[in-house]
Amino acid sequence: MRAYVGYSTSVLYWLKNGMDEFDRANIVHAKSLNDAAYTLRDLEAMQLDLHGLESSTARGWPDRARKGTSAKRPLPGGPAYHVLVPKDVLHTRVDGYERHQWNLRVPDNSFCKVARNVYVSTPEFSFLQLAGLLSQPQLIMVGYWLCAKYRTRADGVTIPVEPVTSVAKLRSYLDDADGCYGARKARRALSWVVNDARSPTEVGTSMLAALPTRLGGYGYGNPCINFRIDATDFGPATLDRKDRKYFEIDLYWPKKRVGVEYDGAVHLLGEQIRKDKRRLNCLTAHGERILTVMYDQIIDDEIRTITMNQLGKLLGVPNRKVDDDARDGLLGLLFKNEFAL
Repeated sequence: MRAYVGYSTSVLYWLKNGMDEFDRANIVHAKSLNDAAYTLRDLEAMQLDLHGLESSTARGWPDRARKGTSAKRPLPGGPAYHVLVPKDVLHTRVDGYERHQWNLRVPDNSFCKVARNVYVSTPEFSFLQLAGLLSQPQLIMVGYWLCAKYRTRADGVTIPVEPVTSVAKLRSYLDDADGCYGARKARRALSWVVNDARSPTEVGTSMLAALPTRLGGYGYGNPCINFRIDATDFGPATLDRKDRKYFEIDLYWPKKRVGVEYDGAVHLLGEQIRKDKRRLNCLTAHGERILTVMYDQIIDDEIRTITMNQLGKLLGVPNRKVDDDARDGLLGLLFKNEFAL
């Protein structure tokens, strides 16, 4: 018997432990789930907690997809390990284990062997699975997390990490999974995911700016995140420092030459303020239009609306009518911790 772990439990596993070349080398192809453990006795015998796996909490993981983007309803029964079971086993919860039927074929490269009889869904397969449970904005946010260069610790501190997957890897997997349940929705969500975010603020601002108005966003299209602008052609006479090789912009729309820079706490120090102004002057002199954003411009509703309208003006995108419920739902998802791991 084998435990096939998936859904939010596998997402948590990869975000906590990361995925390196050793993990990729241990990816296996399970042709079926007929040998999956599904009774409470068999699942408990797997001792999932000893292999770095955690039950997912009730914060933001709905038991069914539903209208809107908020996720306040907790899972029935509290935290649970999410496991995949054969199609003839009922999709039910048994004392701390949520059993999910997988009725169709299992795509290649779907599981990573982490212990003798414990197989964890790859980040790509996990994303496909969650397409059947989450709303579109929630799924997009999970995609951002999987492709991000940061992780938020339990104490709230953000630390740099390598992404566990990428948009290209997710797209390749979903192409192979064509016809599987959730594949079309997952591909739609993936079209709004961007690689390499380094903070929750970058994720929130990028999603709010990019997503279409029907999903609560402003419809400005995807930016590039932490985009590098080559400074070698700028000329030494106009550079803010002699050793400058490139500029890195938090959010950037290359075709419009418009960017957004987030000024966190470190940017409020005296010397850093002077460095930032010289850097911004250099970019402005060479035709880049950069909007600087501080924390209060993100969390304050009125100031955030003004800031996003200013960004739209720079991008040449007119204000569009948006569904108030969709906007409120998206803001709750992005900035009010209504959906979190």
